[in-house]
Amino acid sequence: MKITNQQLETLRIERGRRNLTISSLAQQLGVSRYTMANVINGKTDGLRSETVKKINSWLAVHPSKAVVNHD
Repeated sequence: MKITNQQLETLRIERGRRNLTISSLAQQLGVSRYTMANVINGKTDGLRSETVKKINSWLAVHPSKAVVNHD
């Protein structure tokens, strides 16, 4: 599975806004640091459905206040 570009951008923004390391974000999501590093770096092909669900759940609990403009 893949996450959308908008989800990835929101995850990156929220990580930066909360000043989280990849390790601390991975711990909050319940995934490995290695997996989280791949996600943050845009390597989102072949993610397990459980990982995508964890990311989506975390994003739902931590909505970004940033507005993403994709012109």
